[in-house]
Amino acid sequence: MNYEAHEFDKEWKYQEPAQTEEVFLEYVDELTQHEDASLLPQLYTQLARCKSLQRDKVGCEIYLQSAKELIDDLNGIDRIIPMIRYHLERGRLLNTMQLEDRGREDFLTAWNEATAHGIDFHAVDAAHMLGIISDGEEALEWNLKAMQYAENSEDARTKSWLGSLYNNIGWTMHGLGRFDQALECFLNNETWYRERHRHEEALIAHWSMSKMLRLLNRSDEALRELYVIADERKQRNLPNDGYLVEEIGECLLAKGFLDQAQPFFASAYAILSQDDWLLRNEASRIERLKMLGKC
Repeated sequence: MNYEAHEFDKEWKYQEPAQTEEVFLEYVDELTQHEDASLLPQLYTQLARCKSLQRDKVGCEIYLQSAKELIDDLNGIDRIIPMIRYHLERGRLLNTMQLEDRGREDFLTAWNEATAHGIDFHAVDAAHMLGIISDGEEALEWNLKAMQYAENSEDARTKSWLGSLYNNIGWTMHGLGRFDQALECFLNNETWYRERHRHEEALIAHWSMSKMLRLLNRSDEALRELYVIADERKQRNLPNDGYLVEEIGECLLAKGFLDQAQPFFASAYAILSQDDWLLRNEASRIERLKMLGKC
């Protein structure tokens, strides 16, 4: 089934959830009076997501409760998409906050409902979230399900998931130590983004591919690719990338050139130590950069 996003969905800026929340709130009055009663609870689920991305558990739960109360008043087909979106966002909150089952039950409910009613876009979303909260082979299985569902869908919006899915599968392969298969995934991912002229995302896939080359003990090849990325970023006037200079440092270190690697680690530390997520979740990585960079 083709699922058309409402206008408010097209306003999403995932890197700016507080700003997106302000924009979404402007739709509340309009959708309160709208003939399609399924839209307002959907909007509330997305307001909940804004709060979840801001790590505001209470605010997220308030919006989810508002959505649930409206959903309970709906009947039949009008109820399906709002309920699926409710479970997706409740699951994301539980995952973000590392609570209960990290949203597994909610994501499974969303997956089962979406596949039962042929709502491809949300089916892929649910499967990809199940891949995120799972480990090892189970994570790979869910990511592959999501990929196959997206590839087989006739809905263009659903196919737009493929770039993210190829990336996720690549990193799942990496986590399983299958660096050669991960390399192939990232090569395909770069091609997918290049074909759509999404060059910055293609460069991220290229960087991921280069990291796999290093892990396959092909540091000379990896280093050449990283310098290609650096040149293209410069040509496109893109900002300095801490992950890129970190990886250049890792390649030089793998080749035994610690002195040459040191300024790259220092540069990576200067950039990545400003990332709150990395400080919370990968503090040892930041400390290693600080040590190797002699900061």
